[in-house]
Formats: sequence, C-alpha cells, structure tokens
Amino acid sequence: MSRWLWLSFIFLFIPQVVWASEKEEWIIQVRNESDMKYINADVLDVMGTFAKVMMTEEEREHVSHLPFVVRIEKNDRKRAATNDPLFVEQWSLPVIRWTFPSLTSTNHFIGKLMNVDGQMETYRGEAVNGEHIVFTMGEERVTRISVTLDHVEGPWRLEVKDSNGEILGENEGELQRIDVLIPRFSSTIHLHVIASDWQQAPRIIQMKAVNHVVVAVIDSGIVLHEDFGDHILYSLSVDYAEKKRYAEDTFGHGTHVTGILAAVGNNGKGIAGLIGDAPIDILPIKVLDRYGVGGDFEIAKGVKYALDHGASVINLSLAGQGETEVLRSIIAEAVKRGVHVVAAAGNSHMATTNVYPASYPGVMTVAAVDREQMPLSISNYGWDVEISAPGDFLISTYLSGYRTMRGTSMAAPHVSALLAILRAMYPEEDALQLRKRVWKTAKDVHWRGYDIYTGYGMIRWQQALALSAPLGIDWLNLQPGQPIAKNRTYILALSSPFVGKQGHLFVNGKLVYSFNVDREMMSFRLFDLAQQQGDIAVVITDDQKRVVASDVRLVPIRMTSFSDVNRTHWAYDAITQAKQRGMIRGYPDGTFRPHVSLTRRQSIIMLYRLLSWEAPSVLRSPFSDVPLTSTDALAVVTAAEKGVVKGSGGRARLDEPLTRGQLALLLTRALQLDNEPIRSVYPFQDVTQRDVWLAVQLLAERGLIAKHAFFRPNDPVTRAQMCAIMVRVSTLIRQHSTK
Repeated sequence: MSRWLWLSFIFLFIPQVVWASEKEEWIIQVRNESDMKYINADVLDVMGTFAKVMMTEEEREHVSHLPFVVRIEKNDRKRAATNDPLFVEQWSLPVIRWTFPSLTSTNHFIGKLMNVDGQMETYRGEAVNGEHIVFTMGEERVTRISVTLDHVEGPWRLEVKDSNGEILGENEGELQRIDVLIPRFSSTIHLHVIASDWQQAPRIIQMKAVNHVVVAVIDSGIVLHEDFGDHILYSLSVDYAEKKRYAEDTFGHGTHVTGILAAVGNNGKGIAGLIGDAPIDILPIKVLDRYGVGGDFEIAKGVKYALDHGASVINLSLAGQGETEVLRSIIAEAVKRGVHVVAAAGNSHMATTNVYPASYPGVMTVAAVDREQMPLSISNYGWDVEISAPGDFLISTYLSGYRTMRGTSMAAPHVSALLAILRAMYPEEDALQLRKRVWKTAKDVHWRGYDIYTGYGMIRWQQALALSAPLGIDWLNLQPGQPIAKNRTYILALSSPFVGKQGHLFVNGKLVYSFNVDREMMSFRLFDLAQQQGDIAVVITDDQKRVVASDVRLVPIRMTSFSDVNRTHWAYDAITQAKQRGMIRGYPDGTFRPHVSLTRRQSIIMLYRLLSWEAPSVLRSPFSDVPLTSTDALAVVTAAEKGVVKGSGGRARLDEPLTRGQLALLLTRALQLDNEPIRSVYPFQDVTQRDVWLAVQLLAERGLIAKHAFFRPNDPVTRAQMCAIMVRVSTLIRQHSTK
C-alpha cells in the first residue's frame, strides 16, 4: 500500500545574514569615449560616452570619485505595460527579475499549403469545412496539433497521420478543442476529424501546429479558468485520483500552481503567468484528490504519463514522508532521460531527509523565500534543497477567481517555468547545462554560498537566460560542504560529449581515484574511496591529459571560533573575516595557531580558496615533490599553471616557511599585477632584490601592505599576518573586481 503525501503549512521565522552588497546595473557617463578604458568595473555595454556596468554600492562610490566620470545613475527598469488587474500584486516577479519572455508561440500551419477534401489553398487561420485536411510542412517540426470546432454534439475524434497513413497521434473527447501530441517528424500531415452520428457536420474554426516544450503539472488538476489560454492541454489531461475523464480540480491547489506558470498576460484578466506566450505547453495530471492527498502509486503513474507524453519538465508541488520503490524508480527514469523533475521541499519546517519526492537523487528541490528574501518560515530544509524561489502569499488562479497561497508549492513553479523557458531558448543544451544555469546565477540570499535553507540561492530570471553555456557536469545528490556519508552512493552526471574521456576524483586536492567515463551517470561510494571528509573535485581529461570539464566543491567554513584566538588578539577581526570568507579552516583540534609560521603550502591553499580557481587546463604536476596523489596537489598544479608558484629545481618545497618577500611575489602573480606600472615609489630601505622590490611597491600602492621604511623581506610570515593581508586582498577584489 502506497504512503500518503500531504501538503502542510507551518510558520517559523529564520533570520538572514547579509554578507556583501549585491552588484546592480548602473549607467556611467564619462567625458570622452576614450575614458571608457579606465573604468575598473564589469562593463556590460557601451553607447558613446555612456556605459552600462555591474557594480556593488562600494564600487559605485569609488567610481563616482574618478575625475572623468560625469554622473552615475541607476539603470532603472521599466516593465511591459499590462492590463492584468492583479499584476501589481504579483510581488514575486520583480524579486526574481522576471520579464515577459521574448519567445512567442508560432502557429506553423499559418502560410502553409493545405488540401481540403481535394482542394488546394493556403491556410491563413480562417474557418474550414472539411473532414480530411492535408498540410505540407516542409522541414517544420511540430510537437502538438490542436483543432477547435464550432460546436460539439457528442464525442468526436482527431487523428493525425503521416503520408504513409501511419498514426502520428490521436485523441478523442467531447471538448470543443482537442489536442494531439506529435512524437516524430513528418513533412506531410493528414488531419482527420471524425464526428460520427452528428446531426450537423462540424466546422473547424481553428487549427494550430506548434513546436512547444511540455511542462507536466502533477497536482490536483485544473479548472478551465478564465485566465488560461490554449497553452493548457486540458484534452490530454488525466485523472489518477478521482478517475474522472479529465484532470478536473476539486481542491484548488493545482489550478493555483498552473496559474503561476501559465496564466495569460495582457488579457485584461487576473494575473500574468511566468511563461507568457512562450512556446510552452502545460499538461495537467491529477494525482491529488479533493482533500489534496494522493498516493505514491498514483503519483508514479502521473510521472510515467508525463514521460510517455514527451514532458521536458515535471512540476511536483507536493511532498510527504515515506519512500516507495515505485515512485523512486520512475523518477530515476525521468532523470536518466534528461527530464527536469522539480519538487517542492515541503512545508513542515523539518529536514528533507525522509521527505519525498524532494530527496530523490536528481530532483531539483525548491525551498521558499518570503518578500524580504529570507527563508520562508514553513519551508523544509536540508542537503536536498538546491534552489529557492518566492513562496509567501502569492496570488494566482483558483477554483473560482483568484486567491493567495503560500508554501514551497508556490515556489516550485517559478523554477519549472524558468527551466522550460531555458529549454525553449537553448534546445542544443542538455538538462545538466540548463540546471546549472539556474543555480549558477542564483542570488545568495541567506548564508554565504550554498546553505541548506535556500540552496544556491534565489532564482534570477534574466541572469539565467543570459549566462553562457555551462559545462555539463554535476553531482546529483552531493552539495558543497555536505558530509560524505558511509554506505551511501553518490551520482555524478555528465554530458554525453564527456563519455569516453578519463575522470579523476580528488579529495582535499589529492587524487584518490581515476576512472573511464563509460556512461552519462556514474555512481561512487565516496567514503570508501576517500576515507575522509573534505573538498571534492572531479576533473575530466582527454587522452593528452587536457582538462575538458571539472567540478570543484570547496567545503564551507563552519562558523565557530578558534580556541586560541580571543577577542583581544591583534588579528582577531582579520582571522574571523578570513574564516567567514572561506580562506582558512584551522586545525582539527579547534585551534588556529596564529603565531606559527605560514608554509608555502598553506599560502597556496588560502589563495586557491580566495580566488576560486578552476581546475588547470592540463592535469600534470610540474614538481617532482608534488605527485597528484599528494594532499593539495590540485591547488598546487593550478597555481603553477597560473605562474603563481614557480618552485626551485623542479620542486615546490611546500612545507618550507614562507618569507614576506616570497609572499609579495605570490600575491602580485595571483592578482596579475606583475606587469602593472608603478605610479608611486615607497622607500623600503631593506628590499634590494629587484623582483621583490617591484612586488612590494605594487602591493603598497594598493594598500595591501604598510608603507613603512622597512619591509623585512626575509622574515617568515605568521598565519595571523597572512589573514590580515588576505582580508585586504579580498576587499580589494570586491571593490575593484581585480582577478
């Protein structure tokens, strides 16, 4: 007997931690076009003496004092004028930076030659009398055909065939409009309208052929609401909960979820759905009854129906405790096929550990945030949470009219809509790449980096659409900082171009396992391989050891104090900030040992964490004393390739103490300052080595080291001193975007 999944609503407040001001779009006006090259910010576009840039408030303050800057203004956003009366109440849309999708649905029948009962003409959308219509489509690919009749007297049937008379798709019912999904290409399409025993022959008032992405909403069904358009495939809907002919909503939840996705915008009614008029269809599948309850078996049948009908995205705004093989296996099949399964985290303010379908591997689990972009009080949390979206009292369509609802159920369709739009915009990218677009562009809204309450952060619509194509490599059930569990299998997903390459698994920078990539989803018992916790990195190489893809996940720092660093220590603030920013971790016994001399290894690791270096382009160590199987090898190889670490006599000598002069060289190389001109000279009387002198001057000019008469280049650097310098470096990077 299947377990029941319940939708629950509970309230609890969770505070937000703000780490740094977010970058926003500004417009800078300079005196002359030639001054543009001096703007030290992320320039997005230029028009004459105006530049659109991304800056934090701190960067804006700095740029405003530059002598060639005339003015700085916010790039104020305007929204499409809409006559939807409830649009102003849709607070979630500006929060996620939503805009009406530029993609629009196209009727591919328009302008095509058609043969109506033997007569040839061009279809322009007019009404047609006929029972057999043939369209010549050429190279146009269509995924759905819909026919609407002028009246209905009883059951009728729509059959779609190819030129050989083989069925492409068929459907029947008593609705005025019937939809048929087309699973394969055909250059010629035959439509057969069969209305047996009707007193009056039907007249076709509309025929549509579209190439759409299908989003399956597995929920309590829908009602034929005034605010729904022809993107809702009601004639193809199915009811596994109450066994009715169509997915008729008797609870209201499914209609609310569907409205967030697909309510028609600019129609003078209600709200605007996220997908606008983009080429996206909604397939309603009812698995929850009039009380909002459904069993795993029915939900599994719903997922299977979605897969059988070509869904690219499956929205599961439902959650409950208890796992069954029937649901687990069909969701695993969906993930394997590259279908996005989006699930609500649940609304019980509890861990997702035993909440399903949220905790099945490969599911994109969505938590909810409120208007202040803080975790919604009722939202579940845990390592299964990947992303978050607005979910606090959102207005949408309902059984009769409109109403507000709150919960992760309302957050999930925000993510499903974004994934569907991405699928429509970037059909050449696979599911992994589109999934990464969502979390790589998310806004960090709670704890710094990934956290179990909001995942990678809150979705940002425009940023996800604009991101360049990411590499298709991702862990399906392992998040940054998640402890490696014994007896658990972790799944690494890879895009098909990487099959046949070599894979290399690093833990704490140490190569622990190499393997052949022989399929797109590979399973690993990470604890058995590593026997320890730590940073996890996967590097994919070709037969020349060239890196073609990588996934590097650094373990976040737990916010605890060091036992040997009290508030009276001169570097207490610097050490605390270095820990907050992910640069240091201390020793297993809870100490930091601030007065101990810093080693070359430790300095490289701190830079590696601070600058978030990717894997090297070639996986080969240049140092005889740093084999890939040694701890921190990956960071050292990366630093060597970037020219930060040079070594001596073919050796890195990682465990030797680092001198202040050596640190100056490392920093200027890491920050790519070594070719910068020196604008001011400071009298460091004890620095005689030319390259060290240049490095010290560059660092002093940027405020990274003190401008004293003596630098003491041969003195060792303590761990506390390194923290102080690294915090200054971090601040410099944040203010000036120096890489």
